[in-house]
Amino acid sequence: MIDFRYHLVSIIAVFLALAVGLAVGSTALSGKAEEALTAAQHRALADNNSLRKDDKLLQEEVSVDQAVASANSKTILNGLLANERVVLIAAPGADGAVLSGLSTALRQADATVTGEVQLNSSFTTTTGQTEDELTALAHSLAAQAGLALAQDPTNQLVAGQQAAGQVLADSMVSSSGTETSTSSQNILTGFSQAGYITVVSGAPADQPAQLAILVTPGGPPPQSSSQVLVAFAQELKSAGGATVMAGAVTSIGAGSAISAEDSAGPLVSTVDDADTESGQILVVDALWEALHGKPAKPYGAEPDNAVSPAPTSRPSTSPTVSSHS
Repeated sequence: MIDFRYHLVSIIAVFLALAVGLAVGSTALSGKAEEALTAAQHRALADNNSLRKDDKLLQEEVSVDQAVASANSKTILNGLLANERVVLIAAPGADGAVLSGLSTALRQADATVTGEVQLNSSFTTTTGQTEDELTALAHSLAAQAGLALAQDPTNQLVAGQQAAGQVLADSMVSSSGTETSTSSQNILTGFSQAGYITVVSGAPADQPAQLAILVTPGGPPPQSSSQVLVAFAQELKSAGGATVMAGAVTSIGAGSAISAEDSAGPLVSTVDDADTESGQILVVDALWEALHGKPAKPYGAEPDNAVSPAPTSRPSTSPTVSSHS
């Protein structure tokens, strides 16, 4: 039988070995480990300082670019959209800086803003109940206005919004101006009373616009309303209104409405930095391009986006309504 003292000696030996190992590790090995960690820390600090310097230079460059754009926007945009009417449509949560900046840019381009319409959050909800209610309301208002709705929506998930978008688009934009003010007003009133939209300013039903700007939600993606806004933008274009989808730089990325539209073709032009002076100039320029039948393109800050044609290639005034009706 093994003596108890043997167990005691064994346990003491184990702990003694652990103590020796810790002592060796904290002395003989700590120097190399500390040197490696110190070197890694210095590299990280150097990289961080370099990135901060680069970021500061980029911020200064952006500030200069925006100052130049702001100082010259009136000259660049002067008369570009003369005799044209534009309606502003804002998604839920749209960036206020985008809306106010675009209003200023449109005035500088001599365009007439017929009004601003806010899509409420209920409009972008894609539950079965919302789809059914929007579909029924769209068909009812369309019948009253004598409009024929497409029977087969291209996207069943947002079928209600697509039907509603078609009716709303017909009430706000038209290249021919065939809609009467009364029927257009009835459509806007119907959707407004049901809580789906809010007419923020102006009278967009009094005279249809030839151009439309759909302002996307602010804040980072993903944006749950992406598919709804893509469908609505395409309905605006189908109704005869040259359309541009615009958003803020902070909203760039996968899952955004602009990214979804770009992935779809795009079928309408997009501008992803419309919260900047240069981006607002791009929106007006993109409207001019759409008005003249140019292919839709993505504009803005993303690396692969198209560069806007030089303003000097533009005439001093845009065509009148009759030239493209």
